[in-house]
Amino acid sequence: MTRRRGRKEPISRHRRADAAHRGAQHAANRIRAAQRSVRGLDAAMQRPRMYRHPAGRIVRIETHISVVYLAGRFAYKIIKPVAPGFADFTAAETRRRCCEAQVRLNRPLARALYLGVLPIARHAGRLQFGASGAAIEHAVKMRRFDEATLFSTLAKHSALTPRDIDDAAQRLADYHRHAPRNVPVSRYGSAALLRAQVEAVNASLLANVSHPALHEIAAWCAQQLDKHASALDRRRVDGFVRGCHGDLHLDNVVRWHSRIAMFDCIDFDDALRWIDVANDVAFLVMDLRARAGARLANRLLNGWLEVSGDYSALAPMPLYVVYRALVRAWVAHLKGRNASARRAANAALDTQRYIEVACAEIRRPGPVLLLCHGYSGSGKSVASRALAELSSAVHLSSDIERKRLISLRASNDRLGVEHYTHMARDAIYDHLLRLASDVLRHGNSAIVDATFIMCIHRSAFVALAERLRVPVLILDFHAEPSVLIERIEARNRGPRDASDADVSTLTLQLASADPLTDDEKALTFTFDTAVPLASFDSTAYWQPVIELMQRAAEPAEPSAQAC
Repeated sequence: MTRRRGRKEPISRHRRADAAHRGAQHAANRIRAAQRSVRGLDAAMQRPRMYRHPAGRIVRIETHISVVYLAGRFAYKIIKPVAPGFADFTAAETRRRCCEAQVRLNRPLARALYLGVLPIARHAGRLQFGASGAAIEHAVKMRRFDEATLFSTLAKHSALTPRDIDDAAQRLADYHRHAPRNVPVSRYGSAALLRAQVEAVNASLLANVSHPALHEIAAWCAQQLDKHASALDRRRVDGFVRGCHGDLHLDNVVRWHSRIAMFDCIDFDDALRWIDVANDVAFLVMDLRARAGARLANRLLNGWLEVSGDYSALAPMPLYVVYRALVRAWVAHLKGRNASARRAANAALDTQRYIEVACAEIRRPGPVLLLCHGYSGSGKSVASRALAELSSAVHLSSDIERKRLISLRASNDRLGVEHYTHMARDAIYDHLLRLASDVLRHGNSAIVDATFIMCIHRSAFVALAERLRVPVLILDFHAEPSVLIERIEARNRGPRDASDADVSTLTLQLASADPLTDDEKALTFTFDTAVPLASFDSTAYWQPVIELMQRAAEPAEPSAQAC
């Protein structure tokens, strides 16, 4: 029996090799046949007479699976007849379905850009759009936009604005809220599938890219996948796996007519599109860190959290950020293969940049709890938002959460007096306490934006920090009563924000506030906010607090980060 198995093994190996060779040959034949069917199309698409409108000089842009032709005010996208491994586009019918899927799936986030799918056929020896006869190809027709307004270009020139980020956060959170939830395959968005995806990209990088941190990153990913597996699957069961964009890097986001459009979503692989919404937003957060800086990335994450209320997304967020960074590092590496010397060098820099983003995420310091203290009009909300951006902390607003608790989404809906009773006030502080606990346990610093004028409320949060062994600081925002009144009146005259405080609210606060105790004063930083509100955007204004946060968080306690 031993000799018989020994004689059969080479035959089996030969058969497997022959089958693999035949499979590769068959794939090559399919690609050649598909390319013959669209012969002359590329040349035709680069001629102005192909189009039924003024086309000017045609600009051709090629990616690994498509070619885009910029012609006048429009852009036309053709799927190439290729089989890159993750998909097979050699069949004309597959390419047609892909074009139709692109229009259907991208319209929720970029309706103004996607105009439809046009057939291309031969007529009288010429290729024409919409010609009678059997279509040899289909093209996605889009409105052309100025590439200077792409988020990637804006970031390169330091031209991304806070408003851009706020609009993107609002747009994405609204999209996620209404995204489809009827997951077509149960394993989509599961911990098991994510593990396979993460392990695949780690293996590719380890085999092809030289960086001293890659082994550490891979080990961290494995540990995080074990730690969060049940939480990932619980979020899937709870409906957080939805039909998402799936490819939210800065090259796919544009400022279009004063609005933010997100285009070119994943349309060829449902497993990459039906994902946890946290996975989707993590991509944009990660790419902002890599290409625009941590401050705008922090602003986007806080904006998305405030609109969505999905603070449980913070548990898997570091894993998703690292995964997305590794994916972009691998894509950058692939772009450098067989490229010119200059492009290969740029690709290598991009690869290193994304790996460094992953390194920063796995080595981030431990959490700190920051409590705002100040009367209405003290500037604490504007100030604490600025500090959250600079320090990577999660901003928790009593004004936002009060309205979320009673299902009021619009921040300009004024609440009645019944929502400001002692019982209602205690309820909102209890809610903020639960949120802060979750944020800290997930390893994030938290800034709780509330007045904290009552000692009983401050004590509950200080006790929480002690239980979790997390450093706690009190930020005391102070201004003279005349300044407070002036700010409240100006705010009430202007556009509505989340706060409903008026002068009568301030009067009540001044009469009933508990002074800080001696123990609390030892934890307190005092800020005179009788300065222009723009001062809060200065790093120098916050430098003492940020340095103290960094020192306090250096010896990160494992218990503070355990989920």
